[in-house]
Amino acid sequence: MSTATQHRASTTSRERVRRDLAVIAGRELTEVRITPALYGGGLSFCAMALDGQHREVPLPRIQHAVADRVRRAFPRADWSRAQDYDVTSGVLTEHVTRLPACLTGDAR
Repeated sequence: MSTATQHRASTTSRERVRRDLAVIAGRELTEVRITPALYGGGLSFCAMALDGQHREVPLPRIQHAVADRVRRAFPRADWSRAQDYDVTSGVLTEHVTRLPACLTGDAR
């Protein structure tokens, strides 16, 4: 079973990213997922964000700014894979989709 790669921002960087994301989104965010996608013949990054109540925050016309802000904070992350950013803790984790046990032969 593979483990997800994690990156942790320094306290200063975490607070700066948190503040910048709040300004961009117009409200505090707690989680952001950045997903790479091929679009129009090139690579683009989609963003999905959640607020403190775990409700999705609409990001019309600003999703690229949100994605770019998180990507700039973690230049060493593998951006060819989806990444989950916990705004509160400052931890970026590679998004790993796990198969259900019944599909891996582990179900009993």
